Amino acid sequence: MGHADRRPTLKACHLSAESAEIWAHSLGCVSLPGVTTPLIIRALDENDDDARWDDFVRTHPEGTFFHLLGWRRVIARTYGRRAHYLYAESEGQVEGVLPLFDSGDRPFSRSLVSVPVGVSGGILANDDAAATLLRGAARALAERERIRCVEYKSERALFPEMATKADLYVTFRETLIGDREKQLAKIPRKSRAVIRAAERSHLRADFNRDDLEAFLDIYALSLRNLGTPMFPRALFEQSLQVFPGACDFLSIRHAGRIVGVVMNYYFRDVMLPFYAGVLPEARDLGVNNYVYWVMLERGYDRGFRTFDFGRSKVGTGAYHFKRHFGMREEPLAYQYDLLDGAEMPNMNPTNPRYEKAIKTWQRLPIAATKLVGPWISRRIP
Repeated sequence: MGHADRRPTLKACHLSAESAEIWAHSLGCVSLPGVTTPLIIRALDENDDDARWDDFVRTHPEGTFFHLLGWRRVIARTYGRRAHYLYAESEGQVEGVLPLFDSGDRPFSRSLVSVPVGVSGGILANDDAAATLLRGAARALAERERIRCVEYKSERALFPEMATKADLYVTFRETLIGDREKQLAKIPRKSRAVIRAAERSHLRADFNRDDLEAFLDIYALSLRNLGTPMFPRALFEQSLQVFPGACDFLSIRHAGRIVGVVMNYYFRDVMLPFYAGVLPEARDLGVNNYVYWVMLERGYDRGFRTFDFGRSKVGTGAYHFKRHFGMREEPLAYQYDLLDGAEMPNMNPTNPRYEKAIKTWQRLPIAATKLVGPWISRRIP
């Protein structure tokens, strides 16, 4: 993107004959059935932040926070991973985008992922022709780099013939209506009772951008108890820096002490509570429920209309916790373009392969998880 004479192109080198044909087509003027103007696939330069990309993402009905160019900066600065941001263009107009990262390292596999850490991604396109060309360019890139899997974190399946995990992940969403009692009434009775009890416990809530240290301590504890490696500190620092108007904390205090905190992202009129931690001793106060109720209660007046509770694996504790809020459940159809007989990756913590490692992790001191966790998370695709 940017000026025409500066637009980088993808190089057709070290490709199989089939991939070279795809690559050559994607770099030239391509005519497909039903397409009246040629489509061209281009790649963003590493430092190219032309506004057309984000404009396309923000106006596309399936665009998400994690498609934005800002997320490229967050991941690149945190993990040092190589980004491949591809877009389809016709007569100067963007017709589709695909953010990709070369992710993963030993002892895990290597993949092209759209996108790391985020729960959504994949191809955004105005039509099937643009989507097909972007997929072909991604596959050719994978072959050139000797990568055997391209992962699309799509909410819906774009390619019926592609390997799909349609029953593993769901997200939960709720419409914000700006009426406290009506909003509360949408929550099932048992969870509603917990929220009312929490409100009588003299909890204090505030949105801020200052509670990073408290967040890191509480979140590291929560992840350790789940058996999950801690993310690098830079992920959170960069999120705050890159998204000054679209990232903050919601902190819950009891007797002046922070007992729960959530780091949130915002996109269009959607609230995305993304990383959350609550002190174990605060659970009896109902803080787990209360922190999300605060977002539901106050979100409308802050200008938001949708609460996105985020991704959960079906059948897990987090899944059942979110179901108790009575929100609509929406499946996520992640897809995998597999090369050279590769199998779909299975990084699910319910995978028996990781059971022993998870139990060991849960016994580690918090300080050790903060030190070792980022090293591990940098290697997970």
